Amino acid sequence: MRRSPARCVLLMIILAAWPALGGADSPTTEYADPQYRFTFRFPADWERQTLPTAGEGGAVRLAARSAARPMFVLAIVSPLVRVVTREDVEGHPDRDTLVAELIGRTIDQVYGKMSRDLSASRMVVDETQRRASDAGIAFSIHTTHATPEGPTSVAGTHVIPFGEAYAITLLVVARGDGASAGEIERRRIFDSLRVTAR
Repeated sequence: MRRSPARCVLLMIILAAWPALGGADSPTTEYADPQYRFTFRFPADWERQTLPTAGEGGAVRLAARSAARPMFVLAIVSPLVRVVTREDVEGHPDRDTLVAELIGRTIDQVYGKMSRDLSASRMVVDETQRRASDAGIAFSIHTTHATPEGPTSVAGTHVIPFGEAYAITLLVVARGDGASAGEIERRRIFDSLRVTAR
């Protein structure tokens, strides 16, 4: 039996949307940071944690942990040495190289530190991807760490707002079975991030 192109397209759209539909009705809580002008949503049943003292990785603005699985989210604001403006990016002869340099620096600083914090013996960068954002340069990174408790997934979405001396990071860390089971929650958290430009 031969399928029509329209029917195949419809089937592909339904299959692509299926994971997002599975958790779309779960209640969420919004975190809003007025100082750094960003918001995001996380599952309402996740418990807020005590914030650690600001250190080399920046200041943790929110920490929340799932009660159901070994998974947590961190919202971090890190200082930057160099401010990036919209004109810097638009006037750069090779924008992809600029973004690749920022991704490389973020892997070293953020994910390297997280790997040390997790006492990981090895870190693998699974994927990096540029994300669309009108407020600044945005990208996502997914890593896997070999920890004493087993494989630990550390995934993040990052925004470097134009004209600001800081970067906004949302990290979702999931250990063991939580890594695959929490993929829908992680995607919803990342997709909910909104940064307001000045």
